[in-house]
Formats: sequence, structure tokens, C-alpha cells
Amino acid sequence: MLNKKSKCLYCGNAPTNHFVSFCMQTIMVSLAPLSKIGNYFDTSFSREAMRIIFIPYLTTFKLLGLLSYNRNPERATTERSKVIWLEAQKRGIEMEQLMILKKPIDQYRAKIKGKWRYFESIPIPPNLNDKSYSWMDDKWKLKKFFEKRGIPVPRGERMVSLIQLDYIFGKLDKPLITKPELGSRGRHTTTHIYTKEDLVHGYKVAKKLCHFLIVEEMLFGSVYRATYVGGKIAGVLRGDPPRITGDGKNNIEHLIEEKNKNKHEGVKDVIVDKKTIEFLDRQNFHLQTILPQGKTIDLSEKIGVSYGGNAVEMIEKISPDILEELKKAGDVLNTPLVGFDFIIPDPTKKASDQKWGIIEANSLPFINLHHFPLEGKPQNVAGKIWDLWEI
Repeated sequence: MLNKKSKCLYCGNAPTNHFVSFCMQTIMVSLAPLSKIGNYFDTSFSREAMRIIFIPYLTTFKLLGLLSYNRNPERATTERSKVIWLEAQKRGIEMEQLMILKKPIDQYRAKIKGKWRYFESIPIPPNLNDKSYSWMDDKWKLKKFFEKRGIPVPRGERMVSLIQLDYIFGKLDKPLITKPELGSRGRHTTTHIYTKEDLVHGYKVAKKLCHFLIVEEMLFGSVYRATYVGGKIAGVLRGDPPRITGDGKNNIEHLIEEKNKNKHEGVKDVIVDKKTIEFLDRQNFHLQTILPQGKTIDLSEKIGVSYGGNAVEMIEKISPDILEELKKAGDVLNTPLVGFDFIIPDPTKKASDQKWGIIEANSLPFINLHHFPLEGKPQNVAGKIWDLWEI
């Protein structure tokens, strides 16, 4: 049955204000060249300058009764912050959440070596290099940076106007994928683009969040999240989209209903909506299509248990050469923490035998994914982040 919810189908379970996102992301990409100026300044000096400015504001807010502190980790704004907090408690580190007008925000402080350290969600020692944080979330800049250093990335182009349509469509191998140049969680991403008409559609969808978008050759396989901490890969999580496998008898709609009936309790239902219909149509399927025996198809661009997919921690099974490539990616960024999303058919096999690539980097990764996989051994990434402080 078709679900007709009014929320933005292209944002999925992470809705955002389109107008605000478009303005903010477009401005950030447009002003990106100015970020090079920051490379001439020592990052620890910059952070200290920000602290000098920030602390008086907090003191004033506190005196006016606008600022308070939460000491209960269960009220953390994100699961990412919560696992950091719970790990801090295990280590005897005092940690508090900032609250403005009694409303919690994703800003925290931790008392480390007798001194309060303020941070957003994840604490990074001030002595560690973080210059690449100013630009690594920009998918185009990351792609060009990695290409120059031999890190695998899919072929792609930046698109700002439909005037580029014929050139880009003719240059890249199909199928294609479109996505905003900035942004995360798969918002307004369109995959399985085989025609110019579908490319126009993908362009318009991505354009709602950013003036600049990326068109790439689509890679095949699951999406994996590798989290790099302090020079090592701390976890590799496989995120699967909702999938069904044909039996030669029942149509797609029936197979989805059966999947929802027999899913793991930690997995949400597959919701059939307009976007699902569009996704199937681009692959020449519809709800009444009877899939051949053994034929497996994806039902969405979205991945993970929130969309009816799966989440498997796989770091212990990843091929050593792939881990080395991921480590190299973190090393060349010269940053203490980053989350890489990459796509590969089979990460247990050699990288050289497969077509694969890193599709984006996240400066504030959801490390909690490694703590609570549906399958596989959980990885204590929060612990590895606190280890950076050498307490």
C-alpha cells in the first residue's frame, strides 16, 4: 500500500529546512576559497582564541539565567554524544551538557586534567591538527584532493546548471548518481540514473538543498562507514538498503509485505511511498513486477535499519589492503578523526580486484553506529577517542 505522508521524501528520516539548507550550504561552498587563509594559522592557536571569546559569553549567559547544565547522559541530544558520555563516566571523567533556556543542545564540556574543555558532540584534543575539518565535508573538494593522491573515488563532475547536462551525461558511464555538494545522511540523493530525463530529475532534487551538486558514476555494493581515529581504522560498518529477493511467484509489493512481517525487531518497516515508486521505475520495475527466482533488488537509496535495511560491523573481516587504503585516506587528511563512506562489492576480497571508492568524509561521524550494530562485534570507538587525550 502506498504511503502518502507529507514530509519530504528525499530527506527521509532526517528532515531539514530546504531554504535554510540551500542558503547555508551554497554560502559555505562559495566561501570555501577563503578557508585557505586559515591554513596559515596554527589550529591550536585558533582554538584557544575561540575559547577566549566563547567562555565570557557562557559566563554572561549563566549570570542571566539563560545557561544551565545537564548531568544525565540519557538526555544527550544525539546517540553519538551519548556513547562519548557513557565512556567518559566509565573513565571517571566529569562531563556535562549545555542547556540554553533549559533546552539541551549538542554542546558539552568535560573536566580533563582539572580544566573544563568545551566541544560539539565529540572531544578532540586541542593539540591535534584539524585544518582539514574546514573543508572535508565538501564532496567535490574531497574528490579532487583524493584523486591527486591516488585514493580511490568514483568518476564525477560538479554541476551547477542544466547547460552542463549533455556534456556530463555523455562523459560519464551510466548509471549515475546525483547529490548535493554539502550535506549528509543521504538527503536528496538520487541513484540508478540511466536517462537524461532522470538526470534532470536528480538535478532538481539535489538543487533544493544546494546550488552546487555532484554527478558521479554509480558504484555497486553496500555502503560502508569506516571511522578513522588517531591513525587507525577503529570500525567498519556495512549499511544495507532494504532489499528483497524474488521467488518467481510473488510481486514486489507482496515481497515487501512479507519482509516487513519477518524483519528483525530492531529494523523499521519498509515504507512504500512516491520515492519508492520512482526508485523502482528507474530500474524498470513496479510494485506488480514478479521478480525471477533469486533476483535481488534494492528498494531505496537510503541505508540502515531506520529504512528497513541492515547494519553489520565488519572490521574483523575486511581485507588488509582495503584497511590500508582507508588508513592512507585518513593519513593524507592529517586529522585525528574522520568517518569515510565507501562503496565496494565485497570488502573481504582484495581491493585491486574490484571497482570501489570513497564517496564522502564526515568530520563529525556517527560513531554510535559501531557501538550498536545489528550484527557483528561492537567496536568501542568512543573509547579510542578518549584515548587521544592520554589521560
